[in-house]
Amino acid sequence: MTSAVEVSAQRLRERGERVTPARLAVVEVLAGTEEHLSAEQIGERAEQLRPGIHRATVYRALDALGEFGLVTHVHLGRAGTTYHLAGDLAPRHLHLRCSGCGTVYDAPGDVLESARKKLARELGFHLAPEQVALVGVCKNCQ
Repeated sequence: MTSAVEVSAQRLRERGERVTPARLAVVEVLAGTEEHLSAEQIGERAEQLRPGIHRATVYRALDALGEFGLVTHVHLGRAGTTYHLAGDLAPRHLHLRCSGCGTVYDAPGDVLESARKKLARELGFHLAPEQVALVGVCKNCQ
C-alpha cells in the first residue's frame, strides 16, 4: 500500500509543485496521528521529524497543501482550528465538539449523508462534511 506521504509527493509533482521537506513533514505528521492538531502542534511535530524546519515554513506548507486539496481544516470553536489529510488520503469524517468538556470526537462521514443530499437537491448547496463541526453535549456531560 502506498503511504500518504508518497501519494502526496506524487500529486505535488503531477501539479508541477515543489516537493519540499516541510510539505512532506506536514503530511507525515498528519498521517501519523488520529488527534486533532493545531498548526502550532503540527509545527512542533514537524520540527521533531525534520530538525531545521522553521515553524513559519510549516505554516506556509499547510496553506499550500490546503490549496492543493491534500490537507483540510475545520474550525472547532473554543478548540481552535485543526488540520487533517483531505480526500482519499484519510477516511471521510466529521467532527463533534462537546460544549460541556470541549472534547472533539470523529463521526463517520456518512452520518450527514441524507442532509447533504437534501441540501444539494433543494438548495443547490454542496456541503463539505469533512469541514463540518457539530456542537452538542457528549454522553459524559449529559
